[in-house]
Amino acid sequence: MEILQITWFVLWSLLWIMYFALDGFDLGCGIVMNFIARDENEKRSIINSIGPFWDGNEVWLITAGGATFAAFPAAYADMFSWLYVPLFLVLAGLIFRGVSFELRGKTENKRVWDIFIFAGSLAPAFLLGAVFGNLWASLPVGPAGYSGGLTGLLNVNGFLTALVFVSFFVMHGLIWIALKTEGEMDQRAYGYSVKSWHAAFFFFALFLLLLPFRQNPNFSPAGTAPALMAAFYALAAASFLLIRKKLKAGKLPAAFGSSLAFLIFFFAASFSGSYPNIIPSSLSPEFNVSVFNSSSGLYTLKIMTAVALLFVPLVIGYQVWVYRALNHKINPRKPETLHY
Repeated sequence: MEILQITWFVLWSLLWIMYFALDGFDLGCGIVMNFIARDENEKRSIINSIGPFWDGNEVWLITAGGATFAAFPAAYADMFSWLYVPLFLVLAGLIFRGVSFELRGKTENKRVWDIFIFAGSLAPAFLLGAVFGNLWASLPVGPAGYSGGLTGLLNVNGFLTALVFVSFFVMHGLIWIALKTEGEMDQRAYGYSVKSWHAAFFFFALFLLLLPFRQNPNFSPAGTAPALMAAFYALAAASFLLIRKKLKAGKLPAAFGSSLAFLIFFFAASFSGSYPNIIPSSLSPEFNVSVFNSSSGLYTLKIMTAVALLFVPLVIGYQVWVYRALNHKINPRKPETLHY
């Protein structure tokens, strides 16, 4: 039973990591679109660069939520009741963003939809950062649960992690735009991606410097999870430095691959550092919501493990094929390449 519980913590973490790493670049594109695009065709080129991918990337979010419900129903109930407002706002933002992608090309007043795309990209990035910043550290969970609401999440740790998410996704998105577009658009995005790397470096360094002071009751040098966390952070730091090297050399595919690896290692470190807790309590370890006191029964976990081991690799393989099949660049000055 314990092995299956640990396995599902790994799979649960993997689903969130895949969502952050993949949807991160299209959230970043939505955040920067109105600031770096100089005309309508350039905006359309940015939207078209993520058009075939954004909805598939969000499948990982749905799967992560479903896996939480199925594998850790008690944690799901606590998380989606205690954190109802921020998670509702995340979903609302994603819904408005998706609708805006489809409708902005069918109306004359595109400015309203552009604002929705910006807000619907920024809000999920910021709020998910605040939520997971607290989940990776601790929440004041007591006998009556957590009652801090949205404002309670915007403490120093939550606010910093929210800025970390936004800065990482913006950098990830700018590299994607530089990789997928042509002409002035890709040169402009390339210049901004170099600048965004420095901003992301600042928040990444600050996050690591404050890491020992986070109130995580599970953070213990004697445990295996903190050792694994340190290894993942080292890999994340190496990948982050590699982004700069590849950008400087003008090797955009390698820069994007390094950015993808950086996000995977960063989030893997953060999740492994919180093990075995899903919702750690800053008040007392007895109020921790962990993989051991919130999981489903043995039979359910066995069936889910078999299904996950079959379908998760298939989904990953399918997405790799989609990205390779749609590997062409988009030129803002060629309207025939713009479908949105």
